[in-house]
Amino acid sequence: MKKTFDFNRFWQALKWTILTEKKSILTAFLAFVCAFLAIQLFSCFTIFDLTHSLGSAATMAGMITCSGLISFMGFYYASGVLGNARTGQQRIIALMLPASNVEKFFARLLYCCIIMPVVIYLAVLAATGLRMFFELIAGHEGIVSGLSYVFDGTAIKVDGSNVDIFSTFFYVAISCWSISLFVLGGVFFHQRPFIWTAITIFAASLLLSTLTFYICTLIGEDSIKDFLMNFRGMTFETFDLILSLILTAFTVLNVWLSYRLYCRLQVVQHKWFNV
Repeated sequence: MKKTFDFNRFWQALKWTILTEKKSILTAFLAFVCAFLAIQLFSCFTIFDLTHSLGSAATMAGMITCSGLISFMGFYYASGVLGNARTGQQRIIALMLPASNVEKFFARLLYCCIIMPVVIYLAVLAATGLRMFFELIAGHEGIVSGLSYVFDGTAIKVDGSNVDIFSTFFYVAISCWSISLFVLGGVFFHQRPFIWTAITIFAASLLLSTLTFYICTLIGEDSIKDFLMNFRGMTFETFDLILSLILTAFTVLNVWLSYRLYCRLQVVQHKWFNV
């Protein structure tokens, strides 16, 4: 199989991925609809609040909880790039697929990081519609969808007539970088990739924080202030842009490392790592 990227082979690999996962997609959609609906109903009908005296505050609480669940599941699915290659039989099928490694990798990446999040968002839309219907039957007044609390993070923030593009770019960059960490961990860890990736990120963050505090203590407060004075003329927009470009570079690096690890996929694997 040629190593070059061919769109037709990629499309066939993506269709094969979706067809093999269609049962999981449907099951996940129904499960998320039930979960989101239960969360929203519990918030809006707390202690049989049929008069809806809590108003939009109850809706806000439920939708913020849904938003947190969406973020959690987004990271969970991002760690499942090798979800179709856990067993020896699955790895044989994946290796025998008539597509190059880059096509198979990006097909799985698209499924885990795009298709499944779309399924989750469709589920929250369906659950919200059902919740509003039940509220209408219960006679609630001032019914609101509350979807703004779910989609607020992904929307471009508008301040008056100015669109805060730099803050939005930074938000997208840090989100993609965070997801790419779980993609890398999902390809590296063979067993329970989400759990081990989360533990590794937590341990690395703790270690980095400790080292940063120790280094700052050695340098001294005056030296740190002198260093920060070099950036006193920098605007928030410039700062956001620089950080966004750095995070984008690290995201590309993580995806490239994930692809290189994916290329090492073999029928006989290490028990814990994909090396």
